[in-house]
Amino acid sequence: MTLRTAVIGAGIVAENNHFPALTRNPKTTLTAVCDLDESRAREAAAEHGATAYADPETLFAEEDLDWVHVATPVQSHAELATTAIESGIPVTLQKPATTTRDELEGVLASADEHDVPTSVVHNWLFYPVVRRLRRRIRTGELGEIRAVETTFTGEGRPDETYRGSWVFDLPGGDLEEGFPHPLYLTLAIGGTPRDEEAIDVRTRVAGEYDDDVGYDGVKIQYVTDDDALCSVTYTSGSAPNNQIRVHGTERSVTVDVPTNTVDAHDRDEGPYHFLSEQVRRGVTTAGSSLSGVANSLAEYGLSHVEDEYGVHRERSADGHYFLFNEAATALERGRQPPVPLSRSRWVLTLMERAREA
Repeated sequence: MTLRTAVIGAGIVAENNHFPALTRNPKTTLTAVCDLDESRAREAAAEHGATAYADPETLFAEEDLDWVHVATPVQSHAELATTAIESGIPVTLQKPATTTRDELEGVLASADEHDVPTSVVHNWLFYPVVRRLRRRIRTGELGEIRAVETTFTGEGRPDETYRGSWVFDLPGGDLEEGFPHPLYLTLAIGGTPRDEEAIDVRTRVAGEYDDDVGYDGVKIQYVTDDDALCSVTYTSGSAPNNQIRVHGTERSVTVDVPTNTVDAHDRDEGPYHFLSEQVRRGVTTAGSSLSGVANSLAEYGLSHVEDEYGVHRERSADGHYFLFNEAATALERGRQPPVPLSRSRWVLTLMERAREA
């Protein structure tokens, strides 16, 4: 039996991620597509052999669904998720899960009342390079984690978007739509804040914009229950750089997401004012880079085969596909999907702190 699945929202996110994953996966059947733009819903439904709807209430009333994906503007997430939950249908929300923490709590309360699984799309957690990092942390290779630094720079202007004008209603404009990525990565890898009141947030507006933009750069710092110092830097208006640095008692690791590189260094390296140690570190880093290139080539080839020929792989290199496959497996077995909606509590808390700052 496959999961009869509907996607609400037929825009670019659904087109690039939800539709291909659901139609390729043997565990799911794309049954329905719903969008307020009826012509867009009909076009997507026709392409994927689904039924088109322009009204979510009609969708829920007429279709016997096992799963709903919500890929609409975030302002509509809470209402759509609650409607799905009240219909007894497990729901997966694109990030940000909701616009506010209060909205999220309302959805979670409804899910608890009706005993319906809910989840959120935190796809970067399932990129191969991040999966390798988390595996090394779980095995204890890095020792005790002392600090996590996540840097996402070079994001697009907050007053420009390809997603739709709805992003301009967010305090950070288009910048805020991508803000959950570095937040949930840091929270998953480093841990959650020990004291909400002790979270340090700094924002800035460096650019000039026609619209009212609350911030175009933000830095957040906090300490976890395990005394790890976590920081997130997220900015527009600079050269692109997406990195995660994890500092452990036994080993420190730098993950360069664009190059698929994991560069690890042991605690006994250095001191680096010695030329021999500089050379040693250079050789290690060069080896990490070559390994990253090899991994990228292999994963690119496998992804091409997956996309071109509709091949299903349990260990897909595509973060969305991997996550949706894991979630489908969990729902088939009556379990909670791998990224429960409750994970968004701290993401939205940190986003709200940035808005306040």
